[in-house]
Amino acid sequence: MKNKKSENDILVNIENLKKEMTVVKSRFNMETDECLIDSYIYQMEALNKKYQYYLKQAKKTGMKANVFEGGCELCSRLL
Repeated sequence: MKNKKSENDILVNIENLKKEMTVVKSRFNMETDECLIDSYIYQMEALNKKYQYYLKQAKKTGMKANVFEGGCELCSRLL
């Protein structure tokens, strides 16, 4: 039971991070102020690190799913 909850928490966190990455990327694409552009780049880097962390956690639990596809491509342009 604990393992299922843990897996569900990982999936929820990954989905939330993907949504956050989409929002930040959208704001980044519309921004013209250099300081705010830098801010969005830092946010994307931080979100990417969290995303990588949860992917590692998912791998440790043996989870396999297509839900992980596409997360890093959102920030690949920035990194």
